[in-house]
Amino acid sequence: MKRVPLAVATAVAVVLLAVAGCSKKESQEAPVPPPSVTTLPATQPLPALPPPATTSVASAASASAADTNQTSEDGQTQAELAAQVKQLENEYQNTPDFQKRVSIIFELSSNDDGADVIDALAHLFLNEKDQELKIELVNSLTDVDGQNDKKLAILSTGMRGDQPKEVRLEAIDGMGDVEDKRGIQILQGFLNDPDEDIKQAAQDTIEQLQDVPEPSSQPTQSQITGHVSQ
Repeated sequence: MKRVPLAVATAVAVVLLAVAGCSKKESQEAPVPPPSVTTLPATQPLPALPPPATTSVASAASASAADTNQTSEDGQTQAELAAQVKQLENEYQNTPDFQKRVSIIFELSSNDDGADVIDALAHLFLNEKDQELKIELVNSLTDVDGQNDKKLAILSTGMRGDQPKEVRLEAIDGMGDVEDKRGIQILQGFLNDPDEDIKQAAQDTIEQLQDVPEPSSQPTQSQITGHVSQ
């Protein structure tokens, strides 16, 4: 048997020791287990979600816009009615034709803008000189809804002693047509009128108004007549 040189034997021994050390180190290290995987149970499909909130918001916005348009349209309509009243008032003042004026009075009283109509009729009544047209203006008050305060003011003016007798009688009759018990206070001032017809008409209209319900407030005659100004 041949003898192995000492240097070679030493080198081989060193290599074997190194290999043995690495094997021992690897055997001492515990293997890392793979991560466990939990299998989830099967679930039912999720229900369908409701429509997003933006749908209802959009609907509300549309409804709000419609309301705004309605309000704007109503405002425009009122503006148009007021403009028509003013135009008719101007036409009345600018025409001397009797029949044309009667037609304008009818158109005015047919307008739905009650407050402006009553104001226009008051202006025309104060400036009108013709007795028959004054009577037409008084009669037209019954065609306008509401506005009793202003009606009573115009009628109170028409009952004054400086007005033609037929106009005064028509105004007294108009007090009964308004069916406002506040007219009694005005009529009482004519119970001692020197004209017997005026006195009797005032008494008859007072009796007619006795059954009319009391108003919420009872203004004085001066407060009522204050609604009519030059």
